[in-house]
Formats: sequence, C-alpha cells, structure tokens
Amino acid sequence: MNTQKLLSNILLNTTFLLFLFVGDTFAQVLIDSVIAVVDEQAITQSELVDEFRIAAITDKPLSREPTEKEKQEQLNLIINRRLVLKGAKRIGITAVDHKKQVTERIAKIRARFPSDKAFHNALQKQELEIESLEKWIYEQVVYDVYYKRQFVNRVDNEDIDELAPQYFEKNKAQFIAPGKVTFRSVLITVPSDESEEKKQAAKLLAEQIYERLENGETYDGIEQNFKTEKSISFNSQTLTTDTPLGAIITELEPDERKGPIAVPEGYQIVELVKKTPARQKEYSEVKDEIAEMIRQNKAESEFKKWLTRQKAREPWYILDDALKRVTQIKITLTR
Repeated sequence: MNTQKLLSNILLNTTFLLFLFVGDTFAQVLIDSVIAVVDEQAITQSELVDEFRIAAITDKPLSREPTEKEKQEQLNLIINRRLVLKGAKRIGITAVDHKKQVTERIAKIRARFPSDKAFHNALQKQELEIESLEKWIYEQVVYDVYYKRQFVNRVDNEDIDELAPQYFEKNKAQFIAPGKVTFRSVLITVPSDESEEKKQAAKLLAEQIYERLENGETYDGIEQNFKTEKSISFNSQTLTTDTPLGAIITELEPDERKGPIAVPEGYQIVELVKKTPARQKEYSEVKDEIAEMIRQNKAESEFKKWLTRQKAREPWYILDDALKRVTQIKITLTR
C-alpha cells in the first residue's frame, strides 16, 4: 500500500515527463502526464494511449473514443502486467530468454497485412513506433510464460481427473455435436469492391441459373456451360447446422433447392443432399477439452488471488485526476 511520503515524491518528481523532438526547422515539446505508479515506476498517458493503438494493429480496434470505464480497465491491465513482470524478473524470466517467441508473434501480426509496406503504413496511421509494439510483445511473452509456469502448470492433475467426469455428467447439454447438411452448390463470386451494376448483373445471372435448374437442367450440364467462367464454381460440401448457411439449408428437404442466397462471397444456390442429426458427444471425445477448461479456471482463480496479495504488498497508485485528463484518443481503423 502506498504511503503519503511515496505519493508526495511521485507528485513532486514525476508528475510530468518532458520529451524533446527536434525537426529540421523547429523543436516540439510533448508533455506526457503520469497517470499511475507501480513500484516507483511511472505509467504515462502515452503508454495508455499506445495500448488502444496497438489493439488496432492487432485487429481488435475501437471505432470510437474509449469510455472512462474502458480506460480504467486498460490501465488496470497495465498495472497487473507490471506486477507480473516484476514477479517474472524475480524468478529469472526475461524477454531475452524468449526472443524467438517475440519474433514469431510480431511475424503473425505482420502477416495480417497484405505487405510489409501496408503494415508500416498502419503503424504510421496509429502514430505508433515499431519499438513500442516490440516492447509490448516482449512484455506479453514474459507475462504468458510467467502465468503458465506459476499458475497453469501448478494445477493438480489428480483434481482434474476427478472433476472432469463430474462436470461432463452435470453439463452434457454443452457437449452436443451439431447436425450436418451435405449439399450441392453453385457460387457466383462477386468482389466486395465491385460496382453496384456488376453486383446486380451477378444476382441476375444467379437467378437465371436457378431457374434453369428448376426447369430440369442438371448441375453437370450447367457446369459444362459455364466451365470457362472463373466467377462461377460448382461443388459439393458439408456444413454444420450451427453456421449461418447451414441453418438455412437444414430447413430444406432432400433434393429441394434454394437461391440465390446472398453470402459474403457473392450469391449462392444450394440443393440439399442429406441431413445428419445432432448427437450427444461421448466423454472420451471431450475429456481433454473439459480438462483444459478446468485447468484454466483454476489457474485464473489462483492468479486473481495472487494479484490481490501483490497489490496489498507492492506500492502502487492511480492518479485519478490525471487519468480523467486522458481524452481524445483517436484510433484510425486499419481495415
């Protein structure tokens, strides 16, 4: 728990951090407010803002200004991470030990963009330095390693072996394999950026193909007629009935067809071949899933208890007035 003396030192010495940026013709001074302190280490406004900007890069963007509650929750996550990083350092876990994991995670983030240039343009749009993203990844890797070692790996396997069958018996309704539908399909592909005129032309073509099928022409025959048309594909496939298209098809009877259906790819005509009903899964099919769920729940429970103890022992503080001044966090969508 923070003492008054510690808080006074924080307010006197670290209320504002000054960073000097020198350009070709001018100098700009950025004042970065301290909004919280953990173990005498400041958490600044820019660190909180970067959390939201990084979320946009990692494909979880906000399309609006974060609410006060969201800013508070994000700050709490930073505080928790600082406590975990301190615990990790205490037992010798550092980012240097896991450079390969860091490199792999950054590569996965880059892979979400069509090119390296697009990735760096996204960083620039967010006013985010690559070093800030790399530092955030470092901390996430260390956090995950510490969490797994200290909490996940310490869950007693004998407890899981005892609890898993009991959970299955009490919650069988959670483990139902959905029904399946096997169907034939004609898909007329329409790019999302296509003109409205061409989209309407594609829909009209789908309606014409559907009418020909209804009038007795075969899939094979129509496929031969359109075999040179790259935007039209004919195939058979199976979907579960808990998918949007599967739910539509399950309403049909065998050999009954429906279309054209608007789908993300364009327009689709479907004909039901057969249905497979839903069924109760056996325990042997789901025991690993249940065991992992119990393990994660127990680990999370122990982690929360650990955080409570750490926050009672370690000096930390949130400067509420400074946090309230964190406004106009503008996130540019990267998609």
